[in-house]
Amino acid sequence: MSETGEVEVRSGDVVLVRGLGAAAPYLAQVTGSRLGRLVVERADGRAAGPVALRDVLCVYKPAGAPSSGGLAPTERRRPTAQMKLEL
Repeated sequence: MSETGEVEVRSGDVVLVRGLGAAAPYLAQVTGSRLGRLVVERADGRAAGPVALRDVLCVYKPAGAPSSGGLAPTERRRPTAQMKLEL
């Protein structure tokens, strides 16, 4: 995030886009940019044209793989009689 509070939108980010007219907002993945607009692929598979930045309500960035954080690996547990499932 920059000092002005603006977020840089990159390819691969998920955005919440304001629907046009009476349409509800929808989620889409940014696949690129062209002529100052975002090229998106809607999550529901419907067709979507280029999206202006002013129509983006929220940007979700990928968090990446979780780090181990120094946690010790857990021991593998052996099944006990108490853990058996009776079917």
